[in-house]
Amino acid sequence: MTTHHREERLGGATALASRRVAWIRLALAVPLFMAGRRPPDVSYRHWFDGLLVAYLLWAVGRMLWIRRRPVADVRGAAGAVIVDLALITALAAVSGGPDSPVRYAYFLWSTATVLWQMPKVTAVFGAACMVCYAAMSVPHALTQPPEESWDIVVDEAYLLWTVCASVLIAVLLARRSERVAELLRTRELLLDDALAAETRERSRVADSLHDGAVQTLLAALHDLEEAEDAVTDPGARAALDRAQGEVRRTVREMREIIFNLHPQILAAAGLGAALEAAGERFARRGGFRVHYDVRLPGRVGHEALLYSTARELLRNIVRHARADDVWLTLATEGDETVLTVRDNGVGFDPHVVQERLRAGHIGLASHSVRVETAGGRFTVESAPGGGATVEVRLPTAAPPLPSGSRT
Repeated sequence: MTTHHREERLGGATALASRRVAWIRLALAVPLFMAGRRPPDVSYRHWFDGLLVAYLLWAVGRMLWIRRRPVADVRGAAGAVIVDLALITALAAVSGGPDSPVRYAYFLWSTATVLWQMPKVTAVFGAACMVCYAAMSVPHALTQPPEESWDIVVDEAYLLWTVCASVLIAVLLARRSERVAELLRTRELLLDDALAAETRERSRVADSLHDGAVQTLLAALHDLEEAEDAVTDPGARAALDRAQGEVRRTVREMREIIFNLHPQILAAAGLGAALEAAGERFARRGGFRVHYDVRLPGRVGHEALLYSTARELLRNIVRHARADDVWLTLATEGDETVLTVRDNGVGFDPHVVQERLRAGHIGLASHSVRVETAGGRFTVESAPGGGATVEVRLPTAAPPLPSGSRT
């Protein structure tokens, strides 16, 4: 996996964690509201209510901002947590200081940062929670007898324990995520190696058929044509004509098989030309029209997988769709190559793909697994009677070559 894609995945994980933290921030307004209703002291109520409204507006605004512009790095999230701690400290200060139920929010925020799976970040924010709690408690501790200030020390000890436990959990989660990412990288390399081996084997079989069986059939056809000139019996001539026709048909079928096994046009002219050639072949077999929209800047990664998947989609349209028109789109969007195959046929239930895979029918379902294994997405939109649209997204960058693989 390239550094760019690794950073992209880390950014995606950070954005997802930030969305979850935004929901936690918003949900925290409920216990904060309940803490402000603590009887019997209501002397602070107007200050508390004003700060609580400010916190609620902040939480809702942050949620809307995250939904529209996901945070892809921790720096943006760090600023938001600083605002959270400032508001929580103010709420605790006006509602009783170390005696306020609001103080429990410090424990919650030190654990919420675990979602980022970054131990150093959790440790820094945990330390910030402890500092804010101490800053909020000091004015009250100075006005209380020393023996009554011991509760503040105990709370700080519990908070320290919570921070240490959160850091440990973050370490374990980060290691697990790294292990999962390593397994995914290994799976991608194995897929690339398997596809390369499959391509080499297909090429070998195609060359063997072309240089062996097809040449033998062409030689036999030539002999039949020469023998036809020497035959005068009408019945024998008719038999020779039939034999020639069968040999020609077999040669065409063999060439079709050779093209499907290893289309030379894919290596020579690129993915776009290979898809157009395959589309025309399937269009003749299925009796439909293919409309192309191919916009590629050049060679892209996973060309063999994209071609194989498109061919399987077209084959399924021939077998099942009964379509009149097929739209095949191939383009790059950002750092992804997007293949879209749409038809106006009879449609199907998208859940059938996974059911057929569990039943042992590979084909389209296996291509879905291959695409996802390569770090892509395979989405199906269809309904009985409503045609079908299949979209395949794969990284545009070429995958790294497995160690020891041949080029």
